[in-house]
Amino acid sequence: MHRYREFGLISERDEVLRRAFRDGFKRAGLSSAQFSDALAWYRDHAMLADDESQLAEAFGQFASGQGWTAEQRDRAIDLHKVIGGIGPESVMLEPQPDDDRAVLNRADDLLRNDPARYWGDSELQDAVFEARERLNDSASTADDAPTQKANGDRQRIDEIEALLRDPSGDGQRRYWADAGLRSDYGQALARLHAGTRGSDGDSAAPSSATSAEGGPVPANA
Repeated sequence: MHRYREFGLISERDEVLRRAFRDGFKRAGLSSAQFSDALAWYRDHAMLADDESQLAEAFGQFASGQGWTAEQRDRAIDLHKVIGGIGPESVMLEPQPDDDRAVLNRADDLLRNDPARYWGDSELQDAVFEARERLNDSASTADDAPTQKANGDRQRIDEIEALLRDPSGDGQRRYWADAGLRSDYGQALARLHAGTRGSDGDSAAPSSATSAEGGPVPANA
């Protein structure tokens, strides 16, 4: 997010790491104020350390100067090791869609009734941004799934109809000898036609009749 550029966090990877440390601080029982202080310290001091042990020692001195307990200091250092060793996803929180919607409802209520309180709460603003991001991603994924399925059906139909157009006749013989192939063709056609009816409201014209076996008979078979 743009608000964190002052900490030197510019790339998408930087944002992932920021969220991971923020969520890790929450899991460890550390406050958002402690996270902000640690973020500012890291911006100013991380590049000065030659190795991880020196960085941990310098952070320990910072934490003591800020009045952190030894346990809080150790939790933050352990978090840094986990994220560096396993990855940021290992500590990131995964709110459910209902939780995200609750955040948006709370923000909308504040914007209507107490906008000053909303604009004074940067943590809530971050939560709103991320909630909208997740809900939009979820909606896009849900919209894409039927399209991907339909594309797969079209591809399968095209493959089988290419067999049936084989001038040597081998493709048609394979089609009639393979019950699984006939089943694939019929099911793909049925799904595709059902999707067309659902989107257009009209019944799609079938491209095949029904054989005595109950399987579809391609028009050019």
